[in-house]
Amino acid sequence: MRNTKAILIIACTFALALAGFGLAKDSGGEKGYGVYEMVLQSAQGTFDDISAALETAATEAGWRVLAKFDAGAPKDCDYRARVFVLYDSAYAAQIMQANHTTGPFAVVDRINLFEDENGIHVSVVNPHSINRTVLMDDTAYEEMTGAHLQALRQMITGAVQGTESHKQYGQMRKEGYISKTMGVMAGGKFIDMLEEKATVKNGDVMAVAAKVRQGLSQQSKKWGLHLVYELPLPEFDTVLFGTTGTPLDSKSFSIVGAGSDESREDFTCPGIADAAAYPLEVVVAKDGDAVKVRIVEAMFRMKIYFEDAGKWAFMKNVKMPGSIDKEIRKQIEPVLESK
Repeated sequence: MRNTKAILIIACTFALALAGFGLAKDSGGEKGYGVYEMVLQSAQGTFDDISAALETAATEAGWRVLAKFDAGAPKDCDYRARVFVLYDSAYAAQIMQANHTTGPFAVVDRINLFEDENGIHVSVVNPHSINRTVLMDDTAYEEMTGAHLQALRQMITGAVQGTESHKQYGQMRKEGYISKTMGVMAGGKFIDMLEEKATVKNGDVMAVAAKVRQGLSQQSKKWGLHLVYELPLPEFDTVLFGTTGTPLDSKSFSIVGAGSDESREDFTCPGIADAAAYPLEVVVAKDGDAVKVRIVEAMFRMKIYFEDAGKWAFMKNVKMPGSIDKEIRKQIEPVLESK
């Protein structure tokens, strides 16, 4: 992993100082956006009944349900989290038109249905936060994003009864730009954080995507990564894949814990509130006369969704992103090299 030695040195040097700083929080008085937004708390009904209602409502409202899967839970956690990955073609087209290269990493919606000591809840990945980062513009897409979030919320609250909430959680950000931690770790413009795992000159998008699909379908050894959805965007010469697995997710939830939400610190497994951070995105896209396979640099993506775990948590798990990246490469490279 890049800069690993430098990061480890900084970790040792600043360990005592970081212990005093605690979590990385938004310290200003202006309102920021959390990575996640709560939609319903104390939802009424059983977990499976609510799940079925959400799936039906999404389909009837025009979303395509690309995936529905149960996230892995940390050790000794009896609570569940179920993630829905949704696709709205009209919204996705607006995102792709805004930025053809980075847009694929923001085109889907993710809903998290999860349990804790206070009942069953429904939250979403907040498109305001994600779009500001991915599209690299803090204001231009605010109205479009707000309208989409409202439609998503209305679909959920129309299908499930509970206490409506607008609580923001996860890292609170005043802007989309994410700077480097300690000046060295994973930061900058989103487009500069994209890594090309493969380049196929004069390639065909669908042919390359077929091989990537084959590779991602083979579960990885350490993190259990496997393909959970595929989304062709032919009008943009792009195919988007989503991959996740256990213990990748359960380990992440253990690391982040309650994050910046002090009200959840005494919960058994508060990190499952962040389950919609996954799946990871793998993008196959035409770029000039070549087809490129891209992912977000693994440490940077962890920062997007889990930065409120705090600097020290990132330092202690500094090797994890590199091993995730290595497993994805091992899934993809052999199939692309085969004839």
